[in-house]
Amino acid sequence: MDLDWTYKPRRRRRKGCLLWSGLALLLAVYLYIQRPDWLIRQAPPPVTTPTPSALYWQTKAEAHIAAGNFGEAASALQRMAELEPENADPLVALAKLRLMARQTEQAYELTQEAVRLEDKNVAALAMHARVLDWLGRYDSASDFAFQALELEPDNADVLAILGEIYSDVGNYAVASDYLEEALAVDPENVMARRNLGYLHEVQRDHERAIEEYGRAVELAPNRPDLYIELGRQYERLEEWELAISSYEKAVNVGETAFALDALGWALWQSGDHLQSLRVLRRAAELEPENGLVLAHLGMAYYRRLNYESAAETLEEAMVYLKEAEVNAQFTLTLGLSHVYKKPQDCESAIRWLRETLEFAPGLSSALHGLRRCNAS
Repeated sequence: MDLDWTYKPRRRRRKGCLLWSGLALLLAVYLYIQRPDWLIRQAPPPVTTPTPSALYWQTKAEAHIAAGNFGEAASALQRMAELEPENADPLVALAKLRLMARQTEQAYELTQEAVRLEDKNVAALAMHARVLDWLGRYDSASDFAFQALELEPDNADVLAILGEIYSDVGNYAVASDYLEEALAVDPENVMARRNLGYLHEVQRDHERAIEEYGRAVELAPNRPDLYIELGRQYERLEEWELAISSYEKAVNVGETAFALDALGWALWQSGDHLQSLRVLRRAAELEPENGLVLAHLGMAYYRRLNYESAAETLEEAMVYLKEAEVNAQFTLTLGLSHVYKKPQDCESAIRWLRETLEFAPGLSSALHGLRRCNAS
């Protein structure tokens, strides 16, 4: 028999191979399910943002003050005070900003708390003295000022504040001595220069007041309150263009209700009642509970013959005005607004016109308004 040597028998596939393949697959599935966390792709951890420190907010506040951004500076100081509730310094700095905006009651609350926290803090004692002076509490003001002076006899700010207090009580010679001493300690002390201008102002020497306020502005050109005080001297001299120019600079440096009110009222007095109305509306938007702003706005409405808005705004002003701020001009305008508006409100008109006559007995315009109501 011839054999075919090219023939090769077929290899048989073993069942064991299939079994091992299945087991390997099952093991792989099991290991995948039970894989350790480090094999699983994790989401990146959140990036933590460090909380700004009190020093950070202090630096921000100083930068904003230097740039004239007083609203932002106040916000930064508030944050600093929250982070350091036992630190009097941010409260004192905030009080300075409040005084610049003529928010005296708020400044008082801040300095009172500052002194409570640190009763040996010279800046806190001095600023509290100044706030008390602005509130007319002269005895208390001098007590706190002298406490500060005992701690730091050569502190120019303390000496300047004593000069301001003595200016307010009419002791001009002593006021001048303290202010000269303050300027001898620090010739570029803004408060001393400003208070020397104030001393001349209360003595009605407006030309010399202009000189000193002008020097204060040169030292601190980002202070809107200094431009306002300078403008006030031009008002006294009835130099309206210069007064309005100073107030416009104040608004450009920092748009506060105080600056806008000064500008709007100067425009009203100079006869530009339309522009006055626009400016005073903006002031009322910023401080809707400011009695003087509302009173001036009401006067502007009256000049534009908008008696309804004049009556409404002046009535609201009377809610917020302090007793010392109410005058015959405001009550007369309010009374006449009720006389001329549609419909006429003689009950309210008579009330305010009678109050006007208590300020100015025999005032003809008030008597004329009463006669119109009686005739109707």
